[in-house]
Amino acid sequence: MRQLLRVWWPRLELNPLEQLTFRRHVLAALFDGAYAGLVAMTAYILRKQLDATDFQIALLFALQMSMFTFSSVGAAFITYANHRSFILAAGLFGRLLYVTVLFCHGPFFLIGIIAWVSLVHANYLPAQNMIFRANYRRETRGVCYARAQIVALLAMSVAAASVGRVLNWRAESFPLVFAAAGILGFCAYMTYRSMPHRSAEAVELPRRRVPFADFFQILRGDGFFRRYEAIFFLYGIAFMMAEPLVPMFVNDVLKADWAQASGVFGVIHPLIMLVCLPLYGRLLDRTSVVPVATLAFGVLALWPFSLALTTALPGAYAAYVCFGLGMAGVDVAWMLGANTFAPAGRIQRYMAIHVTLVGVRAMIAPFVGLAMKQQLGARPVFLTSGCLLLASAMLMFRLGRACAKGPSPCRESLGDGG
Repeated sequence: MRQLLRVWWPRLELNPLEQLTFRRHVLAALFDGAYAGLVAMTAYILRKQLDATDFQIALLFALQMSMFTFSSVGAAFITYANHRSFILAAGLFGRLLYVTVLFCHGPFFLIGIIAWVSLVHANYLPAQNMIFRANYRRETRGVCYARAQIVALLAMSVAAASVGRVLNWRAESFPLVFAAAGILGFCAYMTYRSMPHRSAEAVELPRRRVPFADFFQILRGDGFFRRYEAIFFLYGIAFMMAEPLVPMFVNDVLKADWAQASGVFGVIHPLIMLVCLPLYGRLLDRTSVVPVATLAFGVLALWPFSLALTTALPGAYAAYVCFGLGMAGVDVAWMLGANTFAPAGRIQRYMAIHVTLVGVRAMIAPFVGLAMKQQLGARPVFLTSGCLLLASAMLMFRLGRACAKGPSPCRESLGDGG
């Protein structure tokens, strides 16, 4: 039992910068998790309370994620010198705008606000990743990130359960939920802004500050990163073609009330993820991001397969247990994958490419899933998604074998301090 506990919660020796960063990271994660829990029911609110159509639900997911295409804009201008100003602007003109839902909350207005917040957040992510890269050593980064995410997931679970109860009591109070989410999201940004940063690692800027200028150059020149992103793209197609159908399925087929839906969308899987995240973080620190992604994609395939077989709410709950088991690893691989491949000084550009490709696949996958649903129903879409996730796991496994035979994809050495 002690050995298992050491694997799940290993002892960390943090230097003073890491200690201060980690304390602020945990506080930011608390705000971020509460924010995520409050907005976890967005698609269900659109469907159940605002009578959104299938197209509007698909449009929500497509716009929300396609905004990540523009993360290269932020990455072209963010440096260690200006990242605090950048984060402040992102907070003021991003998540804080959720308070406007108090005054106008039609389906298209809500979708538009969410799309704008996603656009701002996509440009903010390279700045956040720069802080992690600069302040945490490679051998501590995965575990520190996982521990902070445990706090975020606990906060998310509590917040989502609270939203379900509030909406069961008074469904028309949902604008207050979004206003509270905006304030908490702003607090998360400001906490990240207050983090110290190690200035020894200079950030290499593009010669010309032109967004997307080095997008294809990096992908052409880095074969391991290109293959990693291609496999992640396939995973994203599988995930995004199924995810928009779930709120429709839970409302229209399973007839869940608000509290039951909050269990599906914001309570069960965060609790599962918080148990698994330290294990995935440990795996990352001991190996690399490729084995983490391989395992995560394979486990996540159980989520759509379970939904395809579900006829009652307990089946949906079981599916989201599988979702949590897989998404814990996907979260680590998605957030820290670019750190594995990026040379020193170029992390914000690698992360921008990684995030941009999320936006590209979001323009396609939700509408593919919707078209299949209209022709075949939701269950065949879930089955197709599961098959593609298994294919992603197998391809990532092959990438891992190629990495073992050839030059390592990990550009960081354990002693570089970056």
